[in-house]
Amino acid sequence: MLRFEVSRLGRFFDMAAGRPKLELVETTSDRITILADFPHLKPALLFDYWTNPDLLRKWWPPAAELQPELGGTYHFSWPKQDWHLQGKFTMFDRGKALGFTWKWDHESVDVTRVTLLFHSMPNGGTSLTLHHEGYSKNAEGKGTRDEHLEGWKFFLGKLQEQGEETVEPSSD
Repeated sequence: MLRFEVSRLGRFFDMAAGRPKLELVETTSDRITILADFPHLKPALLFDYWTNPDLLRKWWPPAAELQPELGGTYHFSWPKQDWHLQGKFTMFDRGKALGFTWKWDHESVDVTRVTLLFHSMPNGGTSLTLHHEGYSKNAEGKGTRDEHLEGWKFFLGKLQEQGEETVEPSSD
């Protein structure tokens, strides 16, 4: 198993600065695992940031079409780059788990799989575990995995920033 130093990530837990954790836990030839904390978002709302087009566009694709249900499809696009990401939801349990297939139109690699696990934190926030797997064990697969890792670090950081700006209604 190949491990990266946490310091390679752009953001990591820093109590003094108040930044949430974004940590690469492991990467193997065919898998990425990242942990990210969202101290201001409850699991159901964080889930919605992945499945509601209006919330999704705040941190990830400029254009998003999706059928938010088990077996539903999604199509995210970046028109300026002419990039298209498509797939199907393979797990859909609001606030608990979300799974989907992953295929970029501009990549020659096979379909990969993403699984998101949402865990409640004692402070009311969410700890997210992201697994991205199914990469080929050749040089092209490794290169694609490394590109996806950089993308996840960037966009999960944007989602954390968005979460810090979000104020959830009180349940009082």
